[in-house]
Amino acid sequence: MRRFALALSLVAPAALAQGPGVAPYHAGVDALEAGDSDEAARLLRAAVEATPEDPDAHYALARAFAAGRPPDERQVARHRDAALRLDPEDVRFLEAKLEALRRVLPENRAFSLSDTRRPALARRILERDPGSALAHEELALRAFGEFGWQRSLAQRAGGWDPASARGNSGAANRALARAAEHLDAALARNPASPRAHRLRLRVHANARDDAALAQAARGFAEARPGDPAAVLALGLAAYRQHDTEAAARLFEAALDALPPHDRAAFASLDRFLDDAERAAYAADSVAFAERFWRARDPRLLSDENERRLAHYARLALADLLFADPVRGTRGWDTPRGEVVVRYGLPDADGSWLANNVIARDFGAYERWAYAPADGDDGFDLLFEDEFRSGDYDFPSSAFGPDEATRARSLFRQQPERFVYRPEGLTSFPASVATFRGEGGTTEVVAPLSIPLADGTLSGAELGIESGLFLLGAGSEVVAEARRPIARLDGAAAHRTEGRLFWTGGLTLAAPPGDYTLAVEFEQARTGAVGVQRLRAVLPDYTGGGLRLSSLLPALLVEEVDGPVGAGRVRRGPFVIQPAPQARFAAGEPVYLYAEVYGLALRDGGTRYAVEAVLKPADEAGALARAARFLLGRRAPEGVSVRFDAAGASPDEGQYVILDTAGQPPGAYVLTLRFTDRHTGATAEAARRLDLD
Repeated sequence: MRRFALALSLVAPAALAQGPGVAPYHAGVDALEAGDSDEAARLLRAAVEATPEDPDAHYALARAFAAGRPPDERQVARHRDAALRLDPEDVRFLEAKLEALRRVLPENRAFSLSDTRRPALARRILERDPGSALAHEELALRAFGEFGWQRSLAQRAGGWDPASARGNSGAANRALARAAEHLDAALARNPASPRAHRLRLRVHANARDDAALAQAARGFAEARPGDPAAVLALGLAAYRQHDTEAAARLFEAALDALPPHDRAAFASLDRFLDDAERAAYAADSVAFAERFWRARDPRLLSDENERRLAHYARLALADLLFADPVRGTRGWDTPRGEVVVRYGLPDADGSWLANNVIARDFGAYERWAYAPADGDDGFDLLFEDEFRSGDYDFPSSAFGPDEATRARSLFRQQPERFVYRPEGLTSFPASVATFRGEGGTTEVVAPLSIPLADGTLSGAELGIESGLFLLGAGSEVVAEARRPIARLDGAAAHRTEGRLFWTGGLTLAAPPGDYTLAVEFEQARTGAVGVQRLRAVLPDYTGGGLRLSSLLPALLVEEVDGPVGAGRVRRGPFVIQPAPQARFAAGEPVYLYAEVYGLALRDGGTRYAVEAVLKPADEAGALARAARFLLGRRAPEGVSVRFDAAGASPDEGQYVILDTAGQPPGAYVLTLRFTDRHTGATAEAARRLDLD
């Protein structure tokens, strides 16, 4: 009986000291587990008063104060330290002290040359419990901080090499490996720890290792099925790996499961809008958001809106990199996070510490640089952590313009930046030609050339989807045409500048006006994607007078009946294979198709003359032309074709064939003129083409 009593005193001294029944200690622990921190603190105070030498009672009371809203850090420290004095080797008490240090010391103290309390305590814990998840998380955070510092040094010395084992790059890579090892150990002890999973995601995202990020996201989702944070991480990983279909599905699932305030952050457009737009957004947020994202969708051939997916990915990434769970700050609400949401990750970044005694500047700094792209000049942004507390912001000054002012000005002038560069993005030539359509419309012909793998044979399976989209002023789709290209028709294969292309044209019709034309293709087998946006002015060809359509250079024009092959364009009796680049081999024939409208009818017929002139582009300057004249040298002559024609309709289509034999390679100007023989009226148009 005495041995049994001794065992009980070792296990639960507080319960024995307070007699039979429900002791304040146990009732306090129950209240704490139930989430009632105030009641737990009241009961556990009584337990500590009854047994002041019981470390468990002090520890439980420290937990109760830590669970308060807000935590009472002074009381937490008092009772935690009391527990440690009574039992200095208890890992629970050491972990409680480490948790407290994590709450009150900035995260960057995990990697600090001057303050080593946090990593020293983590190592002390591991000496007693080699599997402590908390200690491994702390040392992973320290290794992650060291990785960032060593990588910054490597970048300043010429660039970080993820494969190097030498110099600062090697030191950065070893630190990254240590971070991964400690996180693996932490998750081995506590596989469902959201904090460890988020840190692992953060490490890989910071290193821009998308494959490792995807693996970490899968581990997070397997350990915590149904957790919206894990589903969001899967969506981010899918987007980073260019799987937009999976990203769209996962982001939708995550947003449906997120708490309302988080879901609202993903839906909000406020940061991108000026005052007038904000008022319109407030009046009808759903309709405004639909227009907003539609206007920014870079690829209409796909079912997903890649710009909106990028926004979701940037929000998830900003929160992953810059959130402060201790303070309850979301990453997208921090200055660096806001920049990521607006502009994405920088193209280059660097960090350094200041030690300027004279200027009293001991802060930490980061500079982010964005390279020129899509017409803008690029820019850089500076962040300062004045007290090395982990709080980065734009430096401000009371003595005139500063970085904070410059950043806010940039936000107003350029609220967002998105450069569409999907994996497999391929450049391709495309152009626009217009003709009279039916019912007062204008028909658009968009010649395009799609690159093919060298050696692709006639009849080979292509599996290409192509699309033509005419966009109005609000980026709404006014008209569209989609065409699958299943196999390579030998007649559509064309080689230019050593590359093999499928060459053809897409057509659609719309009312006259000023539009944007989106020309796109995708090839699932190769992953190739092509996107072009062209200005398209659709003239009104229904008015009076003699008018001429666009000039359409072609590889071939024939008069044939019946259906036409993929990529060929029919205009009346003519079947045309367009030449999108207006580029021809020197010595080969040049075809040109055009239509004339408004010819005069007399005695039931029209009479007109057609003249086509191909001349080398005279790109010589004024002085060179004057010198050529004085020396009696003639300008390059070129070739021409002239013929008379007659018809029964005021609107006629015609094509000419120009023989370029003997013409040197170079740039040329092709001029086409129609003359109405009945009225003498003329219509003329010119365009540039090249002979290779």
